[in-house]
Amino acid sequence: MSQIREVKDATNIVEIIGERIKLDSAGINFKACCPFHNEKTPSFFVNPGLQRYRCFGCGANGDTLDFLQNFEGVTFYEALKTLADRAGIALKEFQKSKDDEEREKLIEILSFAKEYYHFLLTKHEVGEEGREYLKNRGTNAESIKIFQLGFATSAWDSLLKYLHQKKKFPLELIEKTGLIIRGRNDSYYDRFRDRLIFPLKNHRGQVVGFSGRLMNQSAKEAKYINSPETVLYHKSKMLYGYSELFREIKKKEQVIVVEGEFDMISSAQAHVNNVVAIKGSALTQDQVTLLARVAKTIILSLDADEAGVKATERAIEIVKTKALDLRVIDLKHLESLSEEDKVKDPDELARENPKIWREAVESAVSAYEFLFNHVIDLHDPKTPDGKRKIINRLAPILESIDHAVEKEFYLQKLSTALNVKESILKEDIAKFGQKKTSLSQEKTAEDESAPMAIKSYQERNEEYLMFLLFSFEPALIKERADSLKDFIFKSRGFKQVIEQLLSYKGTFDLQKFASSLAEDLKRSLMDALLNPEYEKNAKENDLDKEWKAALSRVKKESLRDEIVLINQEISNLDTSLKRTEEEEKKLDQLLTLIVQKQALIKKLG
Repeated sequence: MSQIREVKDATNIVEIIGERIKLDSAGINFKACCPFHNEKTPSFFVNPGLQRYRCFGCGANGDTLDFLQNFEGVTFYEALKTLADRAGIALKEFQKSKDDEEREKLIEILSFAKEYYHFLLTKHEVGEEGREYLKNRGTNAESIKIFQLGFATSAWDSLLKYLHQKKKFPLELIEKTGLIIRGRNDSYYDRFRDRLIFPLKNHRGQVVGFSGRLMNQSAKEAKYINSPETVLYHKSKMLYGYSELFREIKKKEQVIVVEGEFDMISSAQAHVNNVVAIKGSALTQDQVTLLARVAKTIILSLDADEAGVKATERAIEIVKTKALDLRVIDLKHLESLSEEDKVKDPDELARENPKIWREAVESAVSAYEFLFNHVIDLHDPKTPDGKRKIINRLAPILESIDHAVEKEFYLQKLSTALNVKESILKEDIAKFGQKKTSLSQEKTAEDESAPMAIKSYQERNEEYLMFLLFSFEPALIKERADSLKDFIFKSRGFKQVIEQLLSYKGTFDLQKFASSLAEDLKRSLMDALLNPEYEKNAKENDLDKEWKAALSRVKKESLRDEIVLINQEISNLDTSLKRTEEEEKKLDQLLTLIVQKQALIKKLG
């Protein structure tokens, strides 16, 4: 047995996929909204027996290795190693590619850097400044440990010496991680110096980069510097805290998105721990795609300045493509805070008044409500100029609302706020209908469903029969299969599946049986067992009755196929009788076929 097969056999696909997206039981399968394209109704199915998944919307399908490669964006080797490590299998015979080897080395270097920075902060005397800074900010020891915070000294080559001289990593490889910078005369120096360090992890929990924050407010350098884009680190995909708080987000099916690392850490300390931080103020398509796999609601808590508002507008368009609920924590309009107590960010509120921060999360308003309030605050709704600016700003937003009742609600609210007739507002808003050029209007490759092959009536009947067959208790499957052994299947694959099923020895186990099938047979069986239409139909009816009805339909189609073949032979013989001297012999054959045909027609009723 190959190591790849050994790893696959030791893996439960429902556990692997279920740890990453929410799966619901659906008869013999499990279902979910597809993580690979946008949809509101689940068309993604997983079969534990076949150890395969399939989406009937976009066509994505495969086994656990395929899923990990596509879901986590990793190489085949990385997916295999993830499963092997989980199963306690050492990969000995598998040859890594050069790219895989280099990626492993880069991740190893970054991991050593994380440990080095963390040691300096928590154990070394040079980290006293960082420890004092965090203490003053209210960051506790547990958070420092969970998020592996660190400290970079002011020395130009502290980390460089540790990684190159002590750990013996080549300079060129360290440079590829972004930790060091090449200077003049090919000399190198540390990128992060005299800063508090935040390790940045991908959604698999691997350190892929760092963010460094100045502690000296009077310094002229940028407050934050981040790792550059590398083969491992991509700013647009980064969600700080995701890997540590993933389970809480998945459990609540809700995630709060904040702007900075301290916003996220302070929120978690206030027991609002379904939270992540983005790098910058804009939520990206990649980040929403990742969050949509585990959450149904995204709650934004960005800065209440114009940049934060524009980021919310862009987020509406992105989130709409994922059919998610988008809400906003409006710190500026929190009723529970007096004017004197108003705060500038989640970090400040979570530290100074964690109870009100938790209430703010619970009372988050819809994104449209937030934008409505902001624009009304920005301009005077009583003056003609103010009314015009408000309408110009809100019209494209209102036009983008898909739900008729929700759109009507905000139209009425705007009409009241501006003291303008609703009919006049509708005229102005309608002008923006032709100007939609946003994400919601664009047909992206991700949104498009792959065309599914059209199957004949008989092929669909045969597939449904296969689905029903494997829906029975294991002890009954071979007994039911015996009634199919003489069928003429349109699908050669199903004929072979039945033949192998009847020769199967011992107590039937679908996973073992499927692993013995050739790939083409496995795909045929997967098409049948993962079809949601068959699942729905079988669920709504008695299994035995459905089996008998489907069996009858397939038998009749099988008989019709036999009649077609006999008609063809009769036609051939009838033609040959006029040209040969063996009339008597062929006439006997012709009569025999006619008798067979009549018998088949009688069976059809």
